[in-house]
Amino acid sequence: MKISHAFTALAMTILFSAPAVAHTTIVASNIDKGAELAAAPTVFEFSFGAKVGLAAIELETFSGDAVQLDFEPPRQMRKDFEVSLPTLQAGTFVLKWRAVAKDGHVMRGEIDFTITG
Repeated sequence: MKISHAFTALAMTILFSAPAVAHTTIVASNIDKGAELAAAPTVFEFSFGAKVGLAAIELETFSGDAVQLDFEPPRQMRKDFEVSLPTLQAGTFVLKWRAVAKDGHVMRGEIDFTITG
């Protein structure tokens, strides 16, 4: 009887924790959240903890003005991405991303950074 309860508890733990594993976020990037950079980066390199479909990436100034990016969403799901950045002047910027997990769940995030030089 005790084995049955233990098995049921284990099965429930796995069942309810599985969806959380499928949803990820950026685990590494060349621009850290809140970073103060002496020089403007020319590329945004970032990796997710699991394969995702990168649906969108946007760059805005701190005041909310859009900065044009040459970005086309990749056709395949993957973990690692690289997006070229235009020449940026000193100021504060926000990179906004939207990705889709294999199960269709949409994830969003932001990385703000400042160029000081």
